[in-house]
Amino acid sequence: MDQLILDLTPTPLPAFDNFVAERNREVIAALTHPGDERFIYLWGEPGSGKTHLLQAWIAHAETLGRASIYLDGQREHLPDFAREASFIAVDHVDDLAPDDQITLFSFYNSLKEGGESRLLMAGRLPPMALAVRDDLRTRLGWGLVFEVKPLSDADKLAALHAHAAERQLAIPDDVFRYLLTHWRRDLSSLIGMLDLLDRYSLALRRPITVPLVKNILHTASPEP
Repeated sequence: MDQLILDLTPTPLPAFDNFVAERNREVIAALTHPGDERFIYLWGEPGSGKTHLLQAWIAHAETLGRASIYLDGQREHLPDFAREASFIAVDHVDDLAPDDQITLFSFYNSLKEGGESRLLMAGRLPPMALAVRDDLRTRLGWGLVFEVKPLSDADKLAALHAHAAERQLAIPDDVFRYLLTHWRRDLSSLIGMLDLLDRYSLALRRPITVPLVKNILHTASPEP
């Protein structure tokens, strides 16, 4: 039972068509039809979908046959060779180490000097509020800047209902509302839990109910 509970079903790969964009249509439009704009910075609270958008942008670039790279400022240093890519996505810029801030600043200068490469970045705060080097802070505000607005609870409920219907899952409303209150609030985690509930209910031959959800949440507590 423990093995089943902890074996979380992988969520779908990030893409623009599985991002609920009710409050962020302008952001999607800018990422999919950027025109001549080569620098875009996204900011917003954790769980609002910034990482999803950066990874979807990279996936979109790959379908176009463009060399691309996704870099996570929380988990890795920025390699100098990344400047050779056509599409560069840098996530969590507010967590970049000092040397990596210098590297990102150099990316700006390299891209501005020539070529057609594009740079997409994301952080928790707008450019001028970031605790980074002054010169980098200025660069982050050069291009388009968008706030990624989080989904409302109503939007999340609608997305969860749609996902359940697509999977032909019979889930009562109180289960969705319980998950919104007691599980992680970002949509990818909520959908991942729905998929886990589906597997768990099939294995135990039990319907998906609030008591079943409580059992899983009590046992399965993977790192956020």
